[in-house]
Amino acid sequence: MMPGSSGFEVCTKLREKSTVPIIMLTARDTDIDYITGITLGSDDYFTKPFSPMSLVMRVKSIFRRIEFEKKQNYDKYSNSIDMELKFGDVIINKKNKIVTSKNVNIDLTPNEYNLLTYLFENIDRAVSRDELLNKIWGYDIEVETRAADDTVKRLRKKILNTNILIETVWGFGFRLKEKS
Repeated sequence: MMPGSSGFEVCTKLREKSTVPIIMLTARDTDIDYITGITLGSDDYFTKPFSPMSLVMRVKSIFRRIEFEKKQNYDKYSNSIDMELKFGDVIINKKNKIVTSKNVNIDLTPNEYNLLTYLFENIDRAVSRDELLNKIWGYDIEVETRAADDTVKRLRKKILNTNILIETVWGFGFRLKEKS
């Protein structure tokens, strides 16, 4: 029991403002409670007692769906816009996979290109090493490797003559910045 309000009320309020995934964990186990929870906008409805493994699998399923929807939206968006990313004096032509600065090509390996492109696409935030390992190399988070750090080190040398830099966010990852 939640003090002051019910899970149904919280679900309704959340759904009015957000599309965040909602999984209800509750002792209310009648069919009408299940129908009410799903109808109000929860993505799933678990009654106590429940299997922790089932809960983990449902959460993973929701994350898979979110990633799939993000990819579909990105594909729609990227097909409708110019395939060029710009930051500072660096331009990434995604269609031809060419990176230039001041009309000079910057030769990059496929991983360097993918990492730089990913940082450009996430320009408004710091990107963790684990996220880079997953998105660029396809590694699970548990993998111990310096691949991201080594690639960033090489990439920094290659973009030295541009007005952007890859800043280290200590203990976390990296972000792009324009040089002052």
